[in-house]
Amino acid sequence: MYEVSRTWSKCLPIRLWPPADRAAWEAAVRPSNPFESGGIASRWSAATQRKTAAGYGRYLYWLRERGELDETADPATRITRERLAAYLDELRRTNRGHTIQTRIQELGDAMQAVAPNSDWRFIKRAAGRLRANTIPARDKRGRLPRIVDPIAQGYRMMDEAETAGTLSELGRAALYRDGLLLVFLAYHPLRLRNLASLRIGQHLLVQEDRIILKVEASETKARKCIEQELSLRLSLAMRRYSNRYRKVLLRARGRWHAPAADMLWVSRDGSPCSEQTFRNLVGKHSVGPNGQPVSPHLLRSMAATSVSIEAPESVDLIPAILTHGSHRTGERYYNLANSLDASRAFSGALDALRKELSAALHQSAEEDRRR
Repeated sequence: MYEVSRTWSKCLPIRLWPPADRAAWEAAVRPSNPFESGGIASRWSAATQRKTAAGYGRYLYWLRERGELDETADPATRITRERLAAYLDELRRTNRGHTIQTRIQELGDAMQAVAPNSDWRFIKRAAGRLRANTIPARDKRGRLPRIVDPIAQGYRMMDEAETAGTLSELGRAALYRDGLLLVFLAYHPLRLRNLASLRIGQHLLVQEDRIILKVEASETKARKCIEQELSLRLSLAMRRYSNRYRKVLLRARGRWHAPAADMLWVSRDGSPCSEQTFRNLVGKHSVGPNGQPVSPHLLRSMAATSVSIEAPESVDLIPAILTHGSHRTGERYYNLANSLDASRAFSGALDALRKELSAALHQSAEEDRRR
């Protein structure tokens, strides 16, 4: 069913779980039908199911290595407080920061799914205490540029693609795409899975002079519909990419070519861009204050942090823009119900920040010139 990737080490894939555990998990993820309700995990996104299964697979692997994986045991008996403490000690030897808390949280979620009639609150409480007491392994704030920085960088790249005479047609198309990607992610910080799946006509809808981004709730991690409006300037850039540069990329026949059809983001091979492609492109063109590459996911933190610090009156927009399932995820800020209105206000806040930065840079340049 949900096979654990071979890139996860020390993790039993579902097919190697003990029969009772495998059967309990399959029941937990079984969707509902007109005659019976679905399992506890059936309402989770596919990504959450995979992540939770991997977390449980790691625990089962640990039990097997200790000689404590009884293939005939009831799943409800697999974890005790003593075993949890021993597993936590092992995690602390091989992991750090929030990774440890995440592993315990995954274990609690998995046990709730495979043995729903038992009380697993002690695991959830342990995960909560770890979350409260954990110092991040890497300080995000030290790596965070302001969100206006990748916006400015992206527009510079698009301008360069339009004017550079030294680049090939394919090189200009790729440069324009990369710049558009930075700006798009700054204004609409989607998760990579949704970013990679965007299709023209399905997720990007043209309405007069604006473009609407729409992703159905069934496609998102939080099971919340995304409906956001691209700003006028971004809409114009997106039209330029779609009408000219995307067509150039579609004609490419690189080593990894595969038909891109109506996929929005097209690689230099003429193929749909993968999640790893986005990681590479964002890291290539955007760096933090410490000189380290910025990841696409970090752009989500940049969006929230920049608005919270520089436009605090707009913090209530953050959960709707990041499509969090709860306002608590957006650092306890109120979650606007209308994501379309939120996206318009968020774009306005970013535009204002960008104009302030531009004015400050212009003033600084004038003062330097006068000196």
